[in-house]
Formats: sequence, C-alpha cells, structure tokens
Amino acid sequence: MKYLFHGTQVSGITELKPSISLEFESFVYATDDIVYALVRAGKQLDQIREEYQGKDQPFEIAECYPNAFEHQFDCKGYIYLLNPEDFEYNPETGEYRSRKPVKSIDCLRISNIWDEMMRREDRYKFVWDADQEYWKGVRGGREGFLERKLANKQKMLEMRNKAI
Repeated sequence: MKYLFHGTQVSGITELKPSISLEFESFVYATDDIVYALVRAGKQLDQIREEYQGKDQPFEIAECYPNAFEHQFDCKGYIYLLNPEDFEYNPETGEYRSRKPVKSIDCLRISNIWDEMMRREDRYKFVWDADQEYWKGVRGGREGFLERKLANKQKMLEMRNKAI
C-alpha cells in the first residue's frame, strides 16, 4: 500500500504527535481505508455510534439524535497521507498506530465531508435517528451508549491532565 490516512478537523499539520487513546496510551492512529478517515475528519461531537468491520463490510454509522449526521459531517476536513512504514499494524483491531511522531507526506482538503461520504455511499450503512429498532439492540439503548461515551471521554481527559 502506498499511503495510510489520518482524518482530522485540523489543517496545516506537518507532523502528527501521539495523543491519549481509548486504550489510555499515546498513539498516532492511521487507517488504510479512506472511508474510515472521512468519518475521523468530521467534527468529533460524540453524536454518532460507529461500527467499523473492515473494508469488505459497510461502515455502520448511527445518529444519536435527529440531524446528527449533518452536525458532525457538514463541514470541511483534512485527510493526511502517511508513510505505512512509520506504523505498526494491530491485527486484533485492524488499526495502524505509532508511539512516535509521524511526518505528513501530503494533505487532502475535503471541502464538505458529508458530500464526500455521499460519493462513497455504498461503503456506509447509515442508521437514521428514527430507527428505534436499531437502538433496542444496543446495550442500554441510546442513553446507555451516550453515558458510556461520556464516561470514556472523562477518563481520557483525566489521563491527559495527569500526563501534563
């Protein structure tokens, strides 16, 4: 593979630095799937639930309230092209990660993330807020999911504060 991708809302990055992850360790993350990078390039507002099963499966994304997709993805974003040799592959999670800073090779400016996702619509499975049956299958329903996301976010903030 020629490049790995890293999606973000931040422009002008020449070097990506490791940051605290949900694993409570510092990594730079990348993906070999631009479909996943587009989701990461959207605003990270904790308004959606993601279920990524790899490139051979549709990326399932569920909105947590009406119009969450628009709020999170109707914006510009950036996808950085990275050298795969700078990363280790974790076969258990399908993630590429680096404990060291990684230099950006190039950057793709995406003028509207949602429009770009729609161009690849066959690679996504969108679950709209009105699909109440979907949320019945999620542990704790929508409220339980949002509570878990908030708890994880608070843990990450505590870990970052300790590291400073």
